[in-house]
Amino acid sequence: MNNANAWEFPWLQNLLESLQRSQNDGTLAHAYIISGARGLGKEQIAIAIAAFLTCEAPNPQGQGPCGECKGCRLNATGNHPDVLLLAPKEPGKALTVDLIRKLSDYVHVSSHAGGARVAVLSSAHKMNSSASNALLKTLEEPHESTYLFLVTDSPGLLSPTIRSRCQRITLPIPALEVSLEWMRKLCGGEFDEALATSCLKAAGGSPLLAMAMLTDESLPSRQALERAFVACLTGIATPESLLASLMLAEPITAIEQILSTTAHYAKLMLDTNQQADDGAIDTAVLGGLVSNATWAQFIAQISAVDADENTRRRALLGNRLVRLYDEIEKARRQIGSPTNPNTKLLLESLCWLTSRALK
Repeated sequence: MNNANAWEFPWLQNLLESLQRSQNDGTLAHAYIISGARGLGKEQIAIAIAAFLTCEAPNPQGQGPCGECKGCRLNATGNHPDVLLLAPKEPGKALTVDLIRKLSDYVHVSSHAGGARVAVLSSAHKMNSSASNALLKTLEEPHESTYLFLVTDSPGLLSPTIRSRCQRITLPIPALEVSLEWMRKLCGGEFDEALATSCLKAAGGSPLLAMAMLTDESLPSRQALERAFVACLTGIATPESLLASLMLAEPITAIEQILSTTAHYAKLMLDTNQQADDGAIDTAVLGGLVSNATWAQFIAQISAVDADENTRRRALLGNRLVRLYDEIEKARRQIGSPTNPNTKLLLESLCWLTSRALK
């Protein structure tokens, strides 16, 4: 798990302060589901909550743990005996019932430090049915001063009964200005705002993913994938060429990319007040939705025709993109599930659906 300090993420500070106030006044729930897009800091915020729950002298003003007590020193090294971090044994694998039984045993043991005990379950949506049933028993018998945080990209894959036993924390996408300012501080004098903005757009607004792109220089490959997707969408390229591009990337990352692109273009098409977006990835290709013109030229063309026809055409294409989004999201949930689906077959199906979406 990533141990970056969530208190350094400006888009999480208000939420962390609110949770710490809840702890101070005794209203913090025993179980939470922390969800949201990748790259927002879900695991980091769970670890930050664990840190102030086990701090021996937390800041009464809601500004996080003291950072100096024995509990904070143990948390800094990931060795606090009252903080349990659980994740699948291998990336992409299921959370097994053995891991959940370990959690069940853990919550029945008294605190070593005499305070709170915290468990963080990463990739909670990866539980198989046996693990889900075992976890439900733990949730139904909460222990005093014991807190459980389920971290997930796909809360819909959790059983309805588990969801009903937990409070929800959904991390929002921060404003562009907030993310840029955070990236600027990290980069110092060599900050390239235009490049950072492109990274944020390619990352769907998730600042941690954007920062990773900025440092590992993966933006060109991501842009190439998006161009391949839009080319297939508009009929310029074949489903096979899109599949080849998708297979070059990690599956869940590739699907999240095209999901974000589909949402972006659907919004552009359905927003009748939307003007040309010079920052959008490959807006020239987007003109192929109706013609070979650039997006700006397309806007000018449809604004010259009958207003009702203009609205009808855009709504038709926009709704088709929304339906494609639903199919991509369905595939994302399948790939993220613990059932080990045939990834290549899912991607092939998505490529075919993409090529047919606007026909």
